Amino acid sequence: MGFSILLPIRVFQATFSIVIIGLSGFVAHWYNTNTAYLPPSPISFLLFCGVYSLLSVLYLGLVSKLFPKTANPYAVLSLEITNLLFWLAGFASLSVFLSKLLFCRGSVCGAARADVGIGACLFVSWIVTVALLARDAIRSGGFEGFRNHVGFLRHRRSGSGTHHRSPSRGSMVGMSAKHPMPLPTAMTTKKEGGYSQVSLA
Repeated sequence: MGFSILLPIRVFQATFSIVIIGLSGFVAHWYNTNTAYLPPSPISFLLFCGVYSLLSVLYLGLVSKLFPKTANPYAVLSLEITNLLFWLAGFASLSVFLSKLLFCRGSVCGAARADVGIGACLFVSWIVTVALLARDAIRSGGFEGFRNHVGFLRHRRSGSGTHHRSPSRGSMVGMSAKHPMPLPTAMTTKKEGGYSQVSLA
């Protein structure tokens, strides 16, 4: 059992998802208490992205590890792709919203700009994990790679370092398919006027 490269990536995703929740929550709270308007939709969406991403990391890194039966390949694939798309839409929409403002100053604007930067970084991190998922799937030839993808640790397959070769065709000479007992190395055939011995060696 060895540490996977996913460990630092999952820690990064969980940590900065919490940061996004805090920053977006701060901006939303300011709007609710200082204006008569609801928070901008990109802020609300990034708040959702942070919660969704945090729950996804908990499933991919902890729940699936403690309860392996819950590591459904389709769920793993869905979480990876939806997180990637959500973060792309989230940071892009907030960036466009901020670019259309006439002015943007103060702590609230700074928190919103930080949301954009961190959201972009999280988008890149999910690209990396999707790429690792694809690599594992290609190497394993299917959904087995998805199961290897979950969890902070990866278990080496038992006996992965040893390869058992099947007996070659040459070593099967003198063996019967129906009767696995060795056949005699010589046999006798009846001929007119006597017997002759035929060697099988």
